[in-house]
Amino acid sequence: MKYKITLSYDGTGFCGWQHQPNGNGVQDAVQDAVFKLFGEQTAVVGSGRTDAGVHALGQVAHFEVGKELPLKNVVGGLNAYLSRTVRVLSADIAEDDFHARKSVKRKTYMYLMFDGADIPPLNDRAVCLGFEPDIHSMNICANALVGRHDFSTFMSSGSSAKTFTRTVYDARVERDGRFIKFFITADGFLYNMVRIIAAQLIKAGRGEFVDIPMLLSKRDRAYAKDVAPACGLYLYSVNYGV
Repeated sequence: MKYKITLSYDGTGFCGWQHQPNGNGVQDAVQDAVFKLFGEQTAVVGSGRTDAGVHALGQVAHFEVGKELPLKNVVGGLNAYLSRTVRVLSADIAEDDFHARKSVKRKTYMYLMFDGADIPPLNDRAVCLGFEPDIHSMNICANALVGRHDFSTFMSSGSSAKTFTRTVYDARVERDGRFIKFFITADGFLYNMVRIIAAQLIKAGRGEFVDIPMLLSKRDRAYAKDVAPACGLYLYSVNYGV
């Protein structure tokens, strides 16, 4: 039986999604919960990695076990064995050919910021800008990302990617009260791509001149060295449709 689950987690205390030797990956926590609920050791495969300190509102994963349980029992049972920092939001029976990573069509990330004074409850969950950003300038930069481009400039070293071209379907910055949210949807992302882009948008919001088309054309990380903090990044949703 193959189950598809959607999860949300606070990544602050984890070393990322991926299994860690010290057992401190979100994947480790979910696999342990699956073992306790179903009594079977099995791999829980996520839609992709999130790094240390990065959060998720809509991570998707699948696992295969021999036992079938009612879906409400899968959700409730897994949550009973997980800490409050990881929640299973829903569970479904997956098709045999479904793969949480390989079947992905699009992903959306959100980068969360706020202006004004610090808000202690948001420590490690959003980035305090310390100034009122120019949303219009940020959106000019965001709009220039839309389309199919080589994003080599916006990739940290250490990536295993063999190709660097990705299609961005939507990129926009929205204000919601004191909060500033950067959303980006693409068919895939390079290592630290969203955080490097967010750093450039923050510069634009501060009034600095940022030329996204020029940065894309350079295909060289030396032109975009800054990386925004991990705590502002959320895996927002994963889409498996057309």
